[in-house]
Amino acid sequence: MDKRLKKGFIIGLFALIFFIISTLVINVIVKNKLVRGINNFSETIKIEYQGVHVNSLTGSVVLVHPKILVYGSTTSNINLQIELEKLSINNLSYWDYFFDDKINVKSISFDQPKTIYHHNSLVSLKSSRDSFDGASRKDIEIGAIKVINGHLSVFDLANDSLLLKSEEINARVNMVVIKKSSLEHKIPFTFQDYLLTYNNLFYQLSDYENLFIKQAHFNMDFYKIKNLSIKTKYSKEALSKQIAVERDHFDLNIDSLIIKNHDFGVKNDSVFYFKSDQIDFYQPKLIIHRDKLVADNFNYKSLYSKILRNFNFGISLSKVYLNNATVVYTEKVNEDPKGGRLEFSNLNAEINNLSNTYKHGETKTSVHIDAIFMKNTPLKVDWNFDVMDTNDEFIFKAVIGTLDANHMNQFMEPNLNIRLNGKINKNYFTISGNDHTSRIDLKLHYDDFDIVILKKGGEEKNKLLSGLINLFVSKDSQNKSNTFRYGHGKDIERDKTKSVFNYLWLNIKAGLLNAMTGDGKEN
Repeated sequence: MDKRLKKGFIIGLFALIFFIISTLVINVIVKNKLVRGINNFSETIKIEYQGVHVNSLTGSVVLVHPKILVYGSTTSNINLQIELEKLSINNLSYWDYFFDDKINVKSISFDQPKTIYHHNSLVSLKSSRDSFDGASRKDIEIGAIKVINGHLSVFDLANDSLLLKSEEINARVNMVVIKKSSLEHKIPFTFQDYLLTYNNLFYQLSDYENLFIKQAHFNMDFYKIKNLSIKTKYSKEALSKQIAVERDHFDLNIDSLIIKNHDFGVKNDSVFYFKSDQIDFYQPKLIIHRDKLVADNFNYKSLYSKILRNFNFGISLSKVYLNNATVVYTEKVNEDPKGGRLEFSNLNAEINNLSNTYKHGETKTSVHIDAIFMKNTPLKVDWNFDVMDTNDEFIFKAVIGTLDANHMNQFMEPNLNIRLNGKINKNYFTISGNDHTSRIDLKLHYDDFDIVILKKGGEEKNKLLSGLINLFVSKDSQNKSNTFRYGHGKDIERDKTKSVFNYLWLNIKAGLLNAMTGDGKEN
């Protein structure tokens, strides 16, 4: 072998051996430094692990079977526990770390994290964030944060009840930046885009209702949720025993919903906001039951405009669609298990400008509804109000098609001891009002109308009362001058301890009575 070639070979071999040894030494040094850093990460954050793999050439670290424990800043209780198959940090930039005073990492991967969090309602969010003080005093840039097949459980620290649970969580957040100067902000980081999917979510909405989601897919373009439901955790009978005053029993099921062109964040680092160009609800079915034998709830009930106006966050939804919805309301006023029933089916609605971010007088929220009432009666509704109007003025218009009075009897008989006979062919009405009073203008076309007052048992006719009331009711709307009878009502006071729908009913009742018992002429 040529001497120069041999010499070059020997030098290259020694260089390779030196490089390998140097790399191994650097790996050991970095590993030892990392281990010391992990062991002294924070007074309130402890990290356990089964192994550490370091590759100083690529700036990569893998923790094998790590367990991360976060303790309360004032107690020794474990608030947060995360167990993983592995935690991978890939491609740390040494240059940025040593010379630019920042941490720059290509990616961080959490593989099969099982997270258990104990929520303490007495501890503020700021106190929780303080637990992480001292973890890093450098700016941080991460190319991607990935969660692979995670599980999450959140418990109430006070009673160890389950507040939130989800499975098969997969997430990716790209270009995450955390600045030292932004750590005190509500959202102390920025990101470029994200993807989140999860299955089988459970969330305790309140002491009485739970939320369930079978599957969810979130990204920067749209949210898609499948099989969402909100249910009262008790049966109807058990709920009545649990509550001191009236409370609705809920059973809501939504096949799917899609949120398009959305945005969210914190405005001026104080108020959270969410906006979307369009939200579609597909085949929502809501069943509400109220036990009227439970004591009345006399708390003030706000109109929808005031509820939206008083949200503690900004909401701006350009369009909301309900597609093929069903609403069923049942009411129990006596021991009869059947109770009264009202049903709306094939309900399609378009809601425009559902928002509390515009100025008073700038625009109005409008609701357009097409539905079938009580199996075969078409119903159209146009409703509008200005959310930012502190007087809560509104206009509610409706057109009701042919309605056989017998279809109302399943609600009227058990609840009001009244049976209706006859048919309403057409009913138009407009209600205009505010939070205090309203008026109604109504016109009505009906045939052979008869009101039967029932005795206390609800089966026998009270002939005397039925005869007296029908003396004042026009049997039909036919007359020589007009086919419609007109009804009016004004200064109708709202019962502020009852719902919006009770307010509507007070107006409709006043208009119907005036149309049937008055002169029936247009005012």
